[in-house]
Amino acid sequence: MPDASPRASRKISWDVLRVVAVFAVMLGHVTHQGALLHPELVGYPFRVTAQFGAAILLVISAFFVCASLRKGRPGRWLWNRVARLVPAYLVAVVVTYVIARYATIRFSGLPFPPGLSGFLFGVPQGPPSDPSPWYVPTGADLLANLGMVQEWGWRYELFYYLDGAYWTLPVQLAAFTAAALLWPRRWRTHRLTVGLLWALILVPLFLRFVVFDPVSTPKLVETFYYGLGLHRVHVFAIGIAIWLWSKRRLAHWHIALFVLAACAAQDLQVFPFHQALPNDPERWPSAVGFAIMLLLVCLAARGSDWRLPGISRVAPAVTWLAGISYGLYLVHQELGYILARALLNAGVPGWLRLPIVLAAAVFGGWAITAGVERPVHRWLTARRDRREKSGKPQVKESEPVSVGGAS
Repeated sequence: MPDASPRASRKISWDVLRVVAVFAVMLGHVTHQGALLHPELVGYPFRVTAQFGAAILLVISAFFVCASLRKGRPGRWLWNRVARLVPAYLVAVVVTYVIARYATIRFSGLPFPPGLSGFLFGVPQGPPSDPSPWYVPTGADLLANLGMVQEWGWRYELFYYLDGAYWTLPVQLAAFTAAALLWPRRWRTHRLTVGLLWALILVPLFLRFVVFDPVSTPKLVETFYYGLGLHRVHVFAIGIAIWLWSKRRLAHWHIALFVLAACAAQDLQVFPFHQALPNDPERWPSAVGFAIMLLLVCLAARGSDWRLPGISRVAPAVTWLAGISYGLYLVHQELGYILARALLNAGVPGWLRLPIVLAAAVFGGWAITAGVERPVHRWLTARRDRREKSGKPQVKESEPVSVGGAS
């Protein structure tokens, strides 16, 4: 997702945006979403009720798809993305499942099923003794999350997300695949590309609000709509549009229309009933936060780098955090809730619980980045390089891949 140039010329502006966005996601999950899912997880000194971080991460991701895809062969580019994203995700799923099995059974006051297979896949017997029982994940949940098909079954109660942030992986992989397939086509003229971007914003809105009604949309239609990621394609469209504008291929008035349309689409897709429901974030902070961050993305895309005195002093830390942002995203939500509940059981107050949970997420993000994402990516791409005898991997070690999450 970030700049693919050498580390010395790396633009700090993109790292700042990515770190702000991912911490907005984390704070929203820990201080707001956690209490909605588990009412006992309250007492934090503040709540972040705006939702915009995940969408901005996907906008930035789409921007850098254009910046990197144009430099090499689409098939090889796609393999590099898959090699970077999927192995770390699969490890995170397994780790989250094992920890969640132990923690949720314990938190609910249920007996552990006997044996290793019982612990991993058995059904705890008896009613929960805790007044706030947690959902105990099942083997079906594990398989669905490993296969990235959670969105296609949870409405029918077939299986559930192990972590609410996992919805972005299949959506982003589908977007990467579409980009790799469409990029080399001769018919992909500038006019057709711009028309496709407008279609990505307007067609999903037409389907959701004209063809169907959010109040009475059939469950099957909702499953396909969300399963295909149609509720988020507008963020990929605006990311590509900003890249075109940064290359002087879109006029100022045109990018302004794109920005306005993307802000409207974001508001409509997140709040289809035109108001925040009890389990939703707050509407106007979400809309304003998304709009401000989108303007900052435009500034980073076409303006000079943000090498201001204050930012320059913290640039190494910001760049390091940006480099582990994907790992951070993978481990912060459900595991963060579990840690928060354990700390609550130990009597840790909210003002201390929050920095501990955030610090643990940073450590976990670093661990999965350094221990899985980077070495496995090097190994997978090196094997392909040796087979093809075509030189270095297209995605360099200094080019971390970021992905958003539900925030």
